[in-house]
Amino acid sequence: MNKQLYEISFWIKLNVDVEKEIEKIINLIQKNEGEIVYKDIPQKREMAYPINKEKLGYFYYIVFNAPKEKVEKIKKDLLFFKNILRYLVVKRKVLFPKEKV
Repeated sequence: MNKQLYEISFWIKLNVDVEKEIEKIINLIQKNEGEIVYKDIPQKREMAYPINKEKLGYFYYIVFNAPKEKVEKIKKDLLFFKNILRYLVVKRKVLFPKEKV
């Protein structure tokens, strides 16, 4: 299978074990033939608008390689993660874009 580069970014509820939630998502990616390329540091932030009455949360993103078919399965499975407020999975062309001078 041909793997492509993807990024998943998500908001985690404030009152949960963030590391445990991140580990669950990493396990989900790896279970679906994904390969982690980059992990960010969780950042406590204020949201632009409340999500499920939450105004603060942890923002986090992961860059990974995976087959297209498996990414669809990852998206569907993320719906069952009750501590994830929002998530977005996008295809990336490069790992890190070049900085503009």
